[in-house]
Amino acid sequence: MILIRFFAIMLSVAVKAKLKLLQFKEWGNNRFFWAEILFFGRRKMKKLYSVSIITAVVWFSLVFTSAPASAVVIHEQSTVSGIGTAVQLRAELAITGDILTVGLFNASAVSSKGPDDLLSSFFFDIIDGSGNRPSLTYLDAVGDVYLTKKNHTDLLRDADADLKADSRRDNTWQFKSFDPDVSPFLGFGIGTVGNSALSPNNFNGNIVGGMDYSIYAGDVTTRNLDGRLLVKSSITFTFAGLTGFTEADIAADTVFGLGTSPDMLVAAPEPATIALLCLGTVLLRKRK
Repeated sequence: MILIRFFAIMLSVAVKAKLKLLQFKEWGNNRFFWAEILFFGRRKMKKLYSVSIITAVVWFSLVFTSAPASAVVIHEQSTVSGIGTAVQLRAELAITGDILTVGLFNASAVSSKGPDDLLSSFFFDIIDGSGNRPSLTYLDAVGDVYLTKKNHTDLLRDADADLKADSRRDNTWQFKSFDPDVSPFLGFGIGTVGNSALSPNNFNGNIVGGMDYSIYAGDVTTRNLDGRLLVKSSITFTFAGLTGFTEADIAADTVFGLGTSPDMLVAAPEPATIALLCLGTVLLRKRK
């Protein structure tokens, strides 16, 4: 897109120069025109050429410096669920100014077959070099909700649905900041199931409900997921309160929760990958 804008600018400069030449042709029969060319033409043409070049350079600089570089911290984990399904889970975290964006993905290559295959919670931590954690404000959660059909194609019920849960029987995704003095400490958490096995660092069952609104992959073909409201593929969460923090403060250890109790916790202890997006070039490197 940046290159397209640049070439469009250069084309505009060329068109303007062409129009100037056409004007010269129209004036060609005017005797004063030839006198002007003799005495001032070289200077004016050099001035026009210089202005065109300067304009192009200025626009080139603006285009290529207007979009700041951004970074995304990516956590990925592949495993086998409790019912033997190969699942691939991914989280993408990015900090821009005061805003934290968390994208959760059930990127499994095969369709989810049961509750154990559903991505239903995620735990992460953000802490700076002085041991400070941000006070996060949960802004929103957005994803596509489908009504699953065992014998038919799943039906899109609500595109870009509001999945933020903060009241009784919302049954969607709740956010909690956990107490570091209470074990097991998992930092910050978002989930749509109670995760009672993690008590007291669990979610409120009166707010989140059961497996509904968990993230699934593919198209449902099994009875135990039939007739459910599930989110296909991904959810994007947004938080405020990150002023003073950067992607470097996002902890390398994260945990994905599958199922309802949860049925399985999948840790991602490997260093996360940082994708640096700058001027259309994607650079991948391992976090230390």
